[in-house]
Amino acid sequence: MYEKQYPNEGAVLFNQPEEKSSYGPMAEQVLKEAIFQFQRKKLMEQIDEALAAGNKPLFFKLSAQYNDLLKKYGA
Repeated sequence: MYEKQYPNEGAVLFNQPEEKSSYGPMAEQVLKEAIFQFQRKKLMEQIDEALAAGNKPLFFKLSAQYNDLLKKYGA
């Protein structure tokens, strides 16, 4: 009797249209923001270390990378 009520239960149905989700662009934006924040924090820590060590060439190199990061993400 149960099989007659629900004949397709547990069956894999092919050729079903994929559900359109609006979460894709939002998830992508969240990931981009997380990557930006991680890279920004890492560079800022490295810049602080270069300043503390008095390493001017490294400071200028990291500062340029930091500026490039800001330009890339439009911050």
